[in-house]
Amino acid sequence: MASNFIPKLAANFTKSTLRIMGRGATTLPGKVAIKISPNTIKNAACGKKIITVTGTNGKTTTTHMITSMLRDLGYEVITNVSGANLASGVATTLLCEKPSKGVSKDKIVYVLETDEAAFAKIAGSLQPMVSVVTNLFRDQLDRYGELTHTRNLIANGIDKTSAKIILNGDDSLVASMGKGREDRSTFFGISLGTMISNEQANSKNTILEASTDASFCPDCNTRYEYKARFFGHLGHFVCPCCGFETPNKRFEVKFDPSGNTSETGFTFVMTDNDTDKNHTMSLKIAGSHNIYNTCAATSAVTKFLEIDKGVSEDDKTFFEKACESSNSVEAAFGRMEKIKVGDKNICILLVKNPVGLDRSLSFVADSKDADSLMLVLNSNIADGKDVSWIWDVDFESKAKDLPEKIYVSGQRYGDMMLRVNYSGREVDGYGSLDYATDLLKAALKDCPAGKCVYILPNYTAMLDLRGRLVKGLKLKDFWKE
Repeated sequence: MASNFIPKLAANFTKSTLRIMGRGATTLPGKVAIKISPNTIKNAACGKKIITVTGTNGKTTTTHMITSMLRDLGYEVITNVSGANLASGVATTLLCEKPSKGVSKDKIVYVLETDEAAFAKIAGSLQPMVSVVTNLFRDQLDRYGELTHTRNLIANGIDKTSAKIILNGDDSLVASMGKGREDRSTFFGISLGTMISNEQANSKNTILEASTDASFCPDCNTRYEYKARFFGHLGHFVCPCCGFETPNKRFEVKFDPSGNTSETGFTFVMTDNDTDKNHTMSLKIAGSHNIYNTCAATSAVTKFLEIDKGVSEDDKTFFEKACESSNSVEAAFGRMEKIKVGDKNICILLVKNPVGLDRSLSFVADSKDADSLMLVLNSNIADGKDVSWIWDVDFESKAKDLPEKIYVSGQRYGDMMLRVNYSGREVDGYGSLDYATDLLKAALKDCPAGKCVYILPNYTAMLDLRGRLVKGLKLKDFWKE
């Protein structure tokens, strides 16, 4: 489009300059372009096939899964690989990432991770075909405010589009976005029977304690009742006043908590209730929370294929194709990403809110290869200036099962060290980010062959630490991989 010629030229010049300087160039090119023309995203998105992914947790992993699956199905996919999900990052991707020469336009898909607040502003400009909402948890309260505000931001963005929306039916706040949008809503989640079995398998004789993240119905302010819960406030909910409850889910996951491990790892069955088709799958990225991400990605790919290719009476195979394509999935940048260092491993798990850190600590506590744990906490604007959320995490119940050696680093290493100490554990090393590489080297030196150092950083800590790893351990930059 002619009106985007100058912004695109400026963005690509900025990107080239930054790359010469050894920088990732994930946001500044887009900032420059938007400064030149506020309509940059709208002009750049015009005529493109776009899938968006937003929500609190799982955005990057779900985006990465959808990208891998569509590539396996023969599409050329362009995505914001680093997770740069504000308007500037989205603009950079649209303007600077080029498809391969000779690829037909109808085979090019843009899969874009979008920040929750940014989604409200740019969804109308993007006009996606499919929009995924993963979940809503407390995150950066100093920026987003309460969860109902975040929910309303996303809902406002949805209403500026005609997209088919893929919603987590087990999240009461996300599921409520289907009200008034029934004709374009598709729900996914875990079956009630599986949730109940999972609670029983984990010695839970009663329903898990209610989460404070979304305890009340947004319509009548009555406390939800739960038949079962999986984690956080995700579960089978019902409002005893107005009757709003977990919606009928088209895509459901079922598994046997007491016997779901095979040679291929954690296995489960994905069901498409519209077509009565079932498909056995294996979890490609460890962690029970990734069951939801896998279900979201499979739902989105199935719906995209139905829209893109059209559904006929004799072709009901899109669901199977989506399930089979999940075999191509590997861990995304900074999300359960395992990096081999000699005969040892480093595993990076991004954590940025109470539920995310709680799930990651549970994963590390259960990991058979965990030799040590490194917690890295920053408090930049992108992380949220308030780090008091670490006190909402249940360290105490996991403390005895965490690795013997624990290290803390980051701008707020003192806060994290205090939190670890209050859980009954001592740290083996600590210091600011300037000492992070030294701490990691010490952890690797003491790590036996075949074992792993688990690193749990929040967002800017992850980017900073990974940059230090590139230099200190001679790893590749994410944009070179």
